Amino acid sequence: MTNLKDNVNKLNELLKHGKISEAFERYYNINVNIHIDGRPPITGKEQRRDMIFLQEIEKLNSAKIMLVAFGGVNDNFSVTEWEINIENNKEKKTIYRVNVQHWKDNKVINEKIYFCGDQKFKVED
Repeated sequence: MTNLKDNVNKLNELLKHGKISEAFERYYNINVNIHIDGRPPITGKEQRRDMIFLQEIEKLNSAKIMLVAFGGVNDNFSVTEWEINIENNKEKKTIYRVNVQHWKDNKVINEKIYFCGDQKFKVED
C-alpha cells in the first residue's frame, strides 16, 4: 500500500497546485475509464483530457483535501474528498467533489467523480 499512498499523495499535491496536465499525464492510464455522477464512462485520456479536468475552471484559488482513504482487496483504491475554490467570469464558486480511484500499475485505471450540492458537470456528447 506504500506505493498507492505515495502515488495518491503526489497526484493530489500536483492537483492542489494547479498542475493538472502534469498530474493527468503522470498518474492516469491511457485507457482510463472516468465516470461522472453515475453517467456512462468516458474512456481514454487522450479524447477527454481538457473536458475532465479543466472545464469551468478559469482560475483556481485553492484546492483543499478534506479526506483521503485507501483500501481494497489488493490495496488498489483511494478516495479523495475535495473542496475547490474557483473563479469564472469573476464569480467565485466552491465545488465539493469526491474522487474514487482504482489503481493498476501505479496509474489510475478507473475513476468515479461525484459532485456534491448544486455543482453540475457538463458532459459533451
